[in-house]
Amino acid sequence: MHPGRQENTMNTSLRTLTLAAVLAAFAVTGCAATTSMRASSQMEEGQFRQAAETYAAALRENPDDWQAGVRRGYALYRAGDYQAAQDVLKPLWTNRRAAEYARFWAGIAAIAARDGDAARAAWSGWTTDRFEVLRAVRPRVDLLRSDELALGPQAADIYAREAAQANALEEMKRSRDMFRRGM
Repeated sequence: MHPGRQENTMNTSLRTLTLAAVLAAFAVTGCAATTSMRASSQMEEGQFRQAAETYAAALRENPDDWQAGVRRGYALYRAGDYQAAQDVLKPLWTNRRAAEYARFWAGIAAIAARDGDAARAAWSGWTTDRFEVLRAVRPRVDLLRSDELALGPQAADIYAREAAQANALEEMKRSRDMFRRGM
């Protein structure tokens, strides 16, 4: 075979293998994304237990999908399985991208389960750079540390709602600031 043709054949083979690898990676990622979308739909419909199972399937498809892990813990919390939610979220505390969300929801699940020690463990290591969220939740953490925090599902829902409102306020301020800087 002519050296030029051999090189051409090798380049074509290399391109084909590279394309096959990219397509395979896309197929796996696309499949996991589709599974996560199905789980999100189940969450919106209030099918929390089903959503938790679907997020578990998304994690099996893509174990690096930390968002599916956090959402699975949240789905379990919403389903009322507070211990399972904590069990799913706790390993994510060491994931740099997931830690903030995992610690927050693990703390909320622990409050709902009336487990002050677990809530303290989750929230004592919780950090965020979002001022409004920190301002809304930090007093709860301080009360939790002094054992004065009312525990239970209703309290957990109130604290989660307060944090969501603070998060929305923070996003509005951020958007307003970005708009002003753009003028």
